[in-house]
Amino acid sequence: MIGAGTILPQVGLGPAGYALRGGPGAPVTLFDCGPGTVRGLAAAGIGLEEVRRVVLTHFHVDHCLDVFALAFARRNPTVAAPPLEVVGPVGLRRLFEGGRAALGRGVDDPGRTLVEVPVRAEGTELERPDVRLRGAATAHNPDALCWRAELPTGEVVAYSGDATEVDALVDVARGADLFVCECSHPDDAAEPNHLTPTAAGRLAARAGAARLLLTHFYPDVDPAAARRAAAAEFAGPIELARDGRTLAVAARAGA
Repeated sequence: MIGAGTILPQVGLGPAGYALRGGPGAPVTLFDCGPGTVRGLAAAGIGLEEVRRVVLTHFHVDHCLDVFALAFARRNPTVAAPPLEVVGPVGLRRLFEGGRAALGRGVDDPGRTLVEVPVRAEGTELERPDVRLRGAATAHNPDALCWRAELPTGEVVAYSGDATEVDALVDVARGADLFVCECSHPDDAAEPNHLTPTAAGRLAARAGAARLLLTHFYPDVDPAAARRAAAAEFAGPIELARDGRTLAVAARAGA
């Protein structure tokens, strides 16, 4: 958990960024790359050369702005940057074209490959040697995707990004060993394009997830209260995200 919060400044809760590593020495996939993600790699013990993929959920700045910082860092002559795949919704190329126009050639990255994924409820799958990805629409905005990551060793992690309570998100989180789910605002201050703790718990229960990780806390959310609200809907273990925290994910027996 590199960034477990939002764009609003809070100690220990920076903008969205999560690193998935499939085992010791395995390459790292970043899910979202909000401001501060590149800086947070060092605290997480992740070198720039270990990041082989960035998977974006949508193009709000708290989820994507550091893709340009990452590109600038990778251009540094002291960095032996391997190829980097950036995956995101349709509009990804436009994002990088706009970034280059605004920020100059320093955010060009000759080692970068862009993969645009359609935003649709039925989802789109991408098969890679180190992970199988599936992205589906969340209705947070017209560009938003949630993601499912299946590792070759059997572990499954699902990530809501910013979302609404849609069936596509249940499908993506189905049977996940860890469901990383946003709960931006408390139930009594719900916003139409975000989830509440109760909604996160309900989604985890519907999906049959093994464990729920609540994240993306705005300042009006008390994480401990959020866990209690989610627990009224979901009987499994519930974790609270915090910048710098690491969780080991184990596949369920028989999965």
